[in-house]
Amino acid sequence: MANKDFFDEEYDKLESTDKQKASDEQFRQWSSAQPPHSEKANNRKPLYISLICLGLVLCIVLGWLLCTIFTDISGGGTEEKILGEVLSVLDNEYYRKVDDTAMWNGIEDAGTALLQTAGDQFSRLMSPATYYMYNNPQSDVGGNSGGVFGMSFQIAEGIGLYVSAITVNSNAYGALQAGDLVVKLTDINSGYGVTVNGVTYTQIVTSDVSSKLMQQLLAGIDSATFSVLRSGDIESFSIKRGEIDYPNHVYPYEFVEFYFNDNLTNISTEPIGGAATCTKDERLLSKLAELPDTGYIRIDQFMNTAKSDGSSADAVSEFTAVMNIFRQSGLKHLILDLKGNPGGRVDFVSKIAGMLITDSKLSSVQQSGVTNRNGETLITYLQIRNGATQKYYAPAHYEYYFGEASSKPSIVVWTDENSASASELLTGALRDYGTAVQMGTTTYGKGIAQTVKELDYQGTFVMNGQTITERWAVYYTVAQYFSPVNNINIHGTGYTPEDPYNGLDTYEKLWNATINYFKTPAGSGGGTLANK
Repeated sequence: MANKDFFDEEYDKLESTDKQKASDEQFRQWSSAQPPHSEKANNRKPLYISLICLGLVLCIVLGWLLCTIFTDISGGGTEEKILGEVLSVLDNEYYRKVDDTAMWNGIEDAGTALLQTAGDQFSRLMSPATYYMYNNPQSDVGGNSGGVFGMSFQIAEGIGLYVSAITVNSNAYGALQAGDLVVKLTDINSGYGVTVNGVTYTQIVTSDVSSKLMQQLLAGIDSATFSVLRSGDIESFSIKRGEIDYPNHVYPYEFVEFYFNDNLTNISTEPIGGAATCTKDERLLSKLAELPDTGYIRIDQFMNTAKSDGSSADAVSEFTAVMNIFRQSGLKHLILDLKGNPGGRVDFVSKIAGMLITDSKLSSVQQSGVTNRNGETLITYLQIRNGATQKYYAPAHYEYYFGEASSKPSIVVWTDENSASASELLTGALRDYGTAVQMGTTTYGKGIAQTVKELDYQGTFVMNGQTITERWAVYYTVAQYFSPVNNINIHGTGYTPEDPYNGLDTYEKLWNATINYFKTPAGSGGGTLANK
């Protein structure tokens, strides 16, 4: 069963230690990725009492939100007074007390619905539990015993847990597959279960729990039997969290995969973990032998993580290390695989873009418009409601890795419909500067940026027996972002490869087009798609 936007569950954000300095406070900690967001399934069973409570709670949240968030707009007018009266009736005259848990869950859902009336699926009201998970990502990042399952996923409420990707060097590799629908978890932690909010779950039917509860449960599970729906059949796999077993321990990278040859790679070149195949064969990387001066790099996402041994990893450091190997190996052309990349931190993607761009193909007027006083090159810029802009620059080091830029781009970027946010930002920058040709299919189309506003209200919740206090927060869209040279915003449309490189939806098609592109001399139909 296909899933069009796995990355809607992304928890990525720009951390508070971000070195970028914004002229307007609204730009601080903006994210090119999505907050926790759940799509409500159409076939969920309606409960009459729940609907009544939700309707009442909607009245509460409208008043509460308007009073606390939009006071500057309404100015304490009639709207607030009416909603205040409704709240008073509910508090003092309604025939029974509304359960606190149901009320606050309803407030989060109703607040999110109110924020999304503008048609923006990414804005939402975040309860203390949701905001805590946003700041402390739990989607397959650590657990009670550390380690990971090795899967990326999206939770569709009322349906189940969709698997979007599997880490090739993880415990899930060889068991779960992209496209699996996890319908049930049993044998949880040797049958003893996991406790959330005082309730112990020894088995979990994924369609019966909310997105928020599923996140909490997964954070506490160290092992379980995963029952998955695959090609019409149910299959079961026993999986436990564990440290990543890297195919090549010389390059223990979390976010960047590369293949230059069988001896210079950090991906599997033969089946491991009981799998029927390996990454090299899945991606047809043996075809790279036809392009002896070319390397293959895939970026999973533009993020960072802390490891259980106290060290850390980030996409920039890993990509820099791989590009140094690229240069030392004498390679001149690059295949950059961004298929399925959901985005990440804007400062990370800006630094990576700097290694892959040069302004040498621009006119002198264009060059002056994209260069700052420090000689850095523009990667993207944001524009907020009042027209103010915030620009992101990075040093341009293209020549260091590729030499002098030729009329024919030396980089081929592979994309698909799940290439989103920061990966689109990178694709746009490379296209604008004319250093890359895009191949594959149209990207997702997310050209907006979000920020978080903490509210002066706190709440408590229980996770794995621990009571946690956190604030309520509003996650909302604050700006649009644009490509650096052509000022393109791709929100809702995405980047589409130029003909004949559009519609390449398999690795076979991508390799055939890429090999033909690099082997065709410039000016002979090989394509020069600079600044389009």
